[in-house]
Amino acid sequence: MVVVTEVFVNLAQTAARARGVDPIPMLVLPHPMEGRSADEIDRIAEERFAEAMALIAEAGIKDKG
Repeated sequence: MVVVTEVFVNLAQTAARARGVDPIPMLVLPHPMEGRSADEIDRIAEERFAEAMALIAEAGIKDKG
């Protein structure tokens, strides 16, 4: 799984395809993350935690074949 902000989605997909990984499990966060308060980052992390865990679990299941 890769974690990117919205503006880097296409770049991540292109890089993954070039390495033979398509589709790539991706957690997309708002852009920019830089400059956000600790409280705002905590809120985003809490809101996206379940999605991140699901992507990790899904990737693990696929790796086991």
